[in-house]
Amino acid sequence: MPELPEAETIRCQLEEEIVGASIRRLDLHDRRVARAHNSPKELTSLVEGRRIVRVGRRGKAPLLFLDGKRPATLVFRLGMTGLLRVVPPKAPVDKGTVVALALSGRKHLRFIDQRRLGSLVAYPTHDVDATPEFEHYGPEPLSEDFTPGYLKNAFSRRSARVGIVLMDQRVIAGIGKIYADEVCFRAGIRPGRSVRRISGPMCARLWEAIREVLSEGIECRGSSARDETYRDVYGMRGSFQERMYVYQRTGEPCRVCGTAIRRTAITGGRGMHWCPECQK
Repeated sequence: MPELPEAETIRCQLEEEIVGASIRRLDLHDRRVARAHNSPKELTSLVEGRRIVRVGRRGKAPLLFLDGKRPATLVFRLGMTGLLRVVPPKAPVDKGTVVALALSGRKHLRFIDQRRLGSLVAYPTHDVDATPEFEHYGPEPLSEDFTPGYLKNAFSRRSARVGIVLMDQRVIAGIGKIYADEVCFRAGIRPGRSVRRISGPMCARLWEAIREVLSEGIECRGSSARDETYRDVYGMRGSFQERMYVYQRTGEPCRVCGTAIRRTAITGGRGMHWCPECQK
């Protein structure tokens, strides 16, 4: 699933490609992607004919800010396999395409989602934090609002495992399975440790690791790990997987100490990866 570094990579690339373009037409190839709306017409009425004035991101979701007397925001939920592509109008349509936006300047923005778990929703506002979808989100981890004090206070109100809390969008926006594993390794903390057992110094290490790992992920244009379908707007793979210490490395030797990496099962059939020697 695309996480913050992948969504931020997409945001930066779309900013260069489509800002200033107008959305001439929205074609739904699969109506399920617009399930948050009462009808496809409700979605298209908020989108068609509007100009893209800015590309943003909230957590894992790329956003298109649209102009008009009633400004609107188009939110792409990429789900497990969602991809965004900017292509010429006559480019072959991928069988996984669920939405195509015909733009001025002879470009199409296509939303491709093989597993059909993503969604597209438009809100009649630019204040996305006031919408039901984002109103309970935590701060962006690379913003000034995300401080060591904030993280310590958030941990004090919870008792779940560290790896689970890091993926809670109400606590921190944008972190998922890949980066939670790598953050815990960089901080030297087992993802299965209860946040109630996180000391002040541990919390500070986690805060530093979050910002370090996510910044590296953005620098690498995201991660295209073994079971991930992620590609950027141009169809290129990310490279953060080449820097991974634990994620998807079960049984392989730790790159630091040589101990075999373990995987501990969590909910939904997923697992947390960690080194029993480097992480305490």
